[in-house]
Amino acid sequence: MSIFGIAKKGFGKAVKAYKQKKIASGKATRSDRIKYGGRSPDIKSVPMSKTAKKNITESVRLGKQHFYLKNIDEVNKHNKTIREGEKAVSHAKKKLKKMTETKRAFHIGESIHPSNPAKGNK
Repeated sequence: MSIFGIAKKGFGKAVKAYKQKKIASGKATRSDRIKYGGRSPDIKSVPMSKTAKKNITESVRLGKQHFYLKNIDEVNKHNKTIREGEKAVSHAKKKLKKMTETKRAFHIGESIHPSNPAKGNK
């Protein structure tokens, strides 16, 4: 639309239409979404906790406690993964040792290589 078309239609309507089109495409800023109807200025999806109505410091303490528990769960999850990885490594080492004992694999220095039955590697 040219500048004359915008002037005929009215700058306010044209800008609002442009901003709403930008909101619909997902490329608008938060301030545009609030100003042109894509978002409410108030947060409504998260209700205020019962303790926050009485005591803000208690609400802050509960929030910090929640994230502390969340951090504990995540650390425990990663420690469990490490333990399972160590078990997998020890299991793989046992299997490689068994393969060298049964001559299905052989050592060259520190590395273990599979033996080829067709060539007769030892």
